[in-house]
Amino acid sequence: MPWLVLLLLIGMLTAGLIGTFEATLAEVALLAMFIPLIAEMAGNTGTQSLAVVVRGLALNHFDRDSIIRLIKRETATGLMMGIVCGIIVSLIALFLSQGSPILGFVIGVSLFVTILFSTLSGTIIPLLIHKLKIDPVVASGPFITTINDIIGLFVYFSIATSLLHYF
Repeated sequence: MPWLVLLLLIGMLTAGLIGTFEATLAEVALLAMFIPLIAEMAGNTGTQSLAVVVRGLALNHFDRDSIIRLIKRETATGLMMGIVCGIIVSLIALFLSQGSPILGFVIGVSLFVTILFSTLSGTIIPLLIHKLKIDPVVASGPFITTINDIIGLFVYFSIATSLLHYF
């Protein structure tokens, strides 16, 4: 319960973040349609990485070398998933926006960065929490999801706002 209450308060940053980019949303309302996609993909990829790490911790599979290999492997996985999902969503956005390549670019790049960051946070955060002698099963999931939402939406709206004059 304490983790959820703390993360509820931190999660309010997400609402404030969206409010900060209200002018961007007003200018390109179609951006709102992809907010759940960015947030859900961040949560999904972070949770997948978290599951791999928690399983490894439970089975006592990690030493210094294996942690470095794990981080490299998850980085490669995040890059691969980010590229594939970024391209797919770019094409979907291109279709939905009736041919606006900039919207596809913004969403594709944002999703790529979000997936890469989420994969890494899903790997590193439970390792850090475990190192602090806190059970990563209890604390990691909600923390990773909240942080990934904030970072993912910040990246998304920052890219969209910086390219707003091209829409």
